[in-house]
Amino acid sequence: VNRKFELLQSKDVIFASTLIEKAFLESVAPTMSAEGVSTFKSGLTTGAINKRLQSGNKFVVCREEGKIVGVGESRNSNHLNLLFVEPTLQKAGIGRAILSELLSSLLENEMTVNSSLNSVGAYEKFGFKKSGPESEVRGIRYQPMSLINKLF
Repeated sequence: VNRKFELLQSKDVIFASTLIEKAFLESVAPTMSAEGVSTFKSGLTTGAINKRLQSGNKFVVCREEGKIVGVGESRNSNHLNLLFVEPTLQKAGIGRAILSELLSSLLENEMTVNSSLNSVGAYEKFGFKKSGPESEVRGIRYQPMSLINKLF
């Protein structure tokens, strides 16, 4: 399979947004309240993603046959903001490879994530550990987790 990992370009934000929303609606949204879905979706608009891209958040995408099939975003180089993979391609190593790309620019030795409750197992497989109690903000329930980067 021909996979390419690269930084998100502004011309591709619409495709990244579409993939994130598809994966979110399929895997995470069913576990959330209407308020949580609405809050989360407000951050998926092309405008919201472009704003974070311009403010310095790092977005890494995976392309397969030229099509975006995975997206990861980190802010302040040490917080994983989102990580989504095309649902039919999950468990194929795409998420792990995107995470690895984001970790390569880590300025500290720890990356944090506020995992959706249904993704905790996946993050544990990546090496993240629970770092606090389950919480909720504006309808989004999450589990704080952190990963000590072995590259240091």
